[in-house]
Amino acid sequence: MTDRSAVSTIRGYFYQFDHSILSILDLVEAKESVSIECIEDIDVRTATDTTAVQCKYYEKTEYNHSVIKPAIIFMLSHFKEGLTDGQA
Repeated sequence: MTDRSAVSTIRGYFYQFDHSILSILDLVEAKESVSIECIEDIDVRTATDTTAVQCKYYEKTEYNHSVIKPAIIFMLSHFKEGLTDGQA
């Protein structure tokens, strides 16, 4: 029989909710804002930038560097391109 428990899903919502609150509390200027479920799970808008945050809670996932390697390589390549283009 399939386990249809929503406990992990609810914990994920709490995790995203908590992260959203922390993002709001980290705002510096009155004109800055946090939007929920727009471009990504949490979007932080400042006067000069928008940061889109994908916020996930993986209760039953163990850290495995070989699983996250492709995402880290992509992130570092994108950062390097920004440095080369003078955007970072």
